[in-house]
Amino acid sequence: MRADAAWLRRAVAAVVALVPPGRVVSYGDVAELLGVGPRQVGAIMAAGPEPGAAQLPWWRVTNAAGTLPVHLLDEAVAHWRAEGTTLRRDNRGVAIRTRRADLPALADAAEAMLGPLPGGTGLHRTDGSNT
Repeated sequence: MRADAAWLRRAVAAVVALVPPGRVVSYGDVAELLGVGPRQVGAIMAAGPEPGAAQLPWWRVTNAAGTLPVHLLDEAVAHWRAEGTTLRRDNRGVAIRTRRADLPALADAAEAMLGPLPGGTGLHRTDGSNT
């Protein structure tokens, strides 16, 4: 397994960059795909992009309830509204059940970019289609 820190940082950035506008994933979704824990993904996201790297759409990765830390919410809500992401009734997060990205498609796209991933096979479609 390629879980060294540099690879994991690049892999998290690549997966996050693939999440389409208006959709979200949880730290756990990214973690499952990469074969690590959600806290590792959260720590990488909190650290921000590497110097010189493109800014990531961090607001597209939330906790399992569709929320982010309080100090990020105002900026995240502005991004979510601009992208047409459905907010929770309390406007303190996203309706992750209805706005979650297509995880099998995300896994396919991530593997096309990064090669086989530790958790990628578990997210592929079981109906025979991978589109």
